[in-house]
Amino acid sequence: MPAKSDQMPKQPKELHLRPLAPYEDRLLAALAFFRTQRKAATQANHCLAMYLRQSESRIMSEVDFYAELSGLGKFELLELIYTDPDKAEILIEQAAGVGVKGTFEEK
Repeated sequence: MPAKSDQMPKQPKELHLRPLAPYEDRLLAALAFFRTQRKAATQANHCLAMYLRQSESRIMSEVDFYAELSGLGKFELLELIYTDPDKAEILIEQAAGVGVKGTFEEK
């Protein structure tokens, strides 16, 4: 069951991305051009949202796996990751014996 709406942040955090590689930047420009001449930033937002929705099953399977290990429901862990990722990392590390950050952290 999803967390109560009064526990959710009122507005998502702003997201800043690095520039795309030249080829992907051109693909984005073409996609924006053919989608009613949207601004590239608007199209990029739509692309990211579409990718996340299409990947929901894969993402939530991973969330569910770590939620089970941690003794939480998948939506509880999803909210914890969103609101307090450091606490989520500690909880996963305690439950799994290894954390997530060390595996994917950029150097």
